[in-house]
Amino acid sequence: MLLKIRHALLEITNQPNAKQSAVIINNEIIITSAGILQTYVRPTLPFVADDSNENVCASTKIIRKLQQCKLIDIQSGDTEESRFLLFLNFQVMFDHRKLPRTSMQYVHTGRVDYILKRYRAKLLYIFSSEEISRNFHKLSNRKGLSEEAITEHNEVLLTSFLILSTHPEKVNPPERFQRSLEQIAHYLRYQYSVRALDDVLIICTPFGMENFYKTVSIGKVSNVLGHGNGSLFVLSNILPGCEGSAVFNNKLRLIGLIVCTSFQCDQGRIDMTLVANFAYLLRDFMKQLGIKITSFTLPREPSDFACKLQLLRGITYLLSLLLRERSLVIIEAAGKQGTGTFVKVQNKKFILTCSHVVFEVSSKVQCRNMNGTFKSEVLWRNPHYGTAFDVALLSIPQNIPDRHCVRLAHTKPCLGQRVYNAGFPYFVNFNLKYDFNPSIFQGRVIRFTPAVIMSDGCVQAGQSGGPMFNEHGNMMGICVSNIKVDETVYPNFNSAVPVISIRSILEDYAQTNDIRILNNLVANQDVQKLWSLANSTISKL
Repeated sequence: MLLKIRHALLEITNQPNAKQSAVIINNEIIITSAGILQTYVRPTLPFVADDSNENVCASTKIIRKLQQCKLIDIQSGDTEESRFLLFLNFQVMFDHRKLPRTSMQYVHTGRVDYILKRYRAKLLYIFSSEEISRNFHKLSNRKGLSEEAITEHNEVLLTSFLILSTHPEKVNPPERFQRSLEQIAHYLRYQYSVRALDDVLIICTPFGMENFYKTVSIGKVSNVLGHGNGSLFVLSNILPGCEGSAVFNNKLRLIGLIVCTSFQCDQGRIDMTLVANFAYLLRDFMKQLGIKITSFTLPREPSDFACKLQLLRGITYLLSLLLRERSLVIIEAAGKQGTGTFVKVQNKKFILTCSHVVFEVSSKVQCRNMNGTFKSEVLWRNPHYGTAFDVALLSIPQNIPDRHCVRLAHTKPCLGQRVYNAGFPYFVNFNLKYDFNPSIFQGRVIRFTPAVIMSDGCVQAGQSGGPMFNEHGNMMGICVSNIKVDETVYPNFNSAVPVISIRSILEDYAQTNDIRILNNLVANQDVQKLWSLANSTISKL
């Protein structure tokens, strides 16, 4: 059974005003991220752990209940939390109809705009999904709220959700509301699992601005987090400010709800779009309501991306490397984390990464691949890290088979060529034995010189040293860094060492086993200028 799913813009009219995208299902149920409450639900010090204590504020009680994944029923109004939330005025806007083509606006602009109509909405429930919350906490490396960092309550709200209705009488009695939820659950039975590199479509209103109403954003799944089909997944190339928006797969079926497009971590601001899997979200809500649920068993079909790429020559090799995670290595050195790649040049195998990821030569670094941890020796590193050819070579375990090593590209990158940046940006805790989950970000080559490949595929901290693949699974670059301009870092504008520029030196080393040959990787002055984006010489007229 199909659902009627509409995009909406939810607004809280209390001061300060807040707006956010939302989803309306069957013209009855409105759902969005609880992140819209961040300016209203603000615990005050002292932050008492016992939410039953009469001396704590309503915001504290709300946050504690959500932390414990307890459902907050707003309708009763018999608790301090519900009375506090009932004070908030919710209004929802969505398109009632389109302007007729005979209107003067269409005559002058040739564009048919939507007429937004505003309705009063009533908040029914707030809930937190246990599975989604657990994976988000692992991602952000936090243990929960603390008195020292009271603003961390925002993290709890990001993994919580609001259920509203424009006609609360339609969801009563409870049996009718239950039937609506069961219908939605039935819809999920015909859904495919979420896979890395799947195409997605988002209908959103970025930044809650009516002029952007029903903007379409198209991207790809970069990572899937959590057990099974993944309670959280990560998107790339998505517009910012789209929290609360619906995410659809290539069959135009609802698969998720955007939780955030950026968040704070220990290292600072992270610009990545996190999406809550709609199946997990609905399952946990029904469970907290006490509704008997049927397990959501999603068929594990290959993604549409995989089916298309298997038509290309050599693409099966790319799939076996990226989707089975055989070639990637997590590297931990000096308390920081980077990425490396198993490569084979002629008959010699080693790990290729960045110089700024590892210690000095002959030191040992901790590494982990999909089969476990191991120590690796730094064979050579560019002593001038942070400059052109920021490269290091590490020893490889004897038991790594040839099929786990990638091949180096033989050709130069072309402008507009599709590339895939792989690595471990923030998604791995090195202490977790089985948490090995690389991310893949699609982009295109936007500039190439002998010193650098620039792409618009996302690269974040932790991906340093990771591979840049072409469509045939060959390694064409080593990801180094983002571009930074006036203290602003741009994660979708990044640089990589071109493999084509260093390939011959690596081949000479593999053939002779003379480590001194690698000193030729120290770039000359001309290459350094290209890497540093030094201004070109301008001739006078």
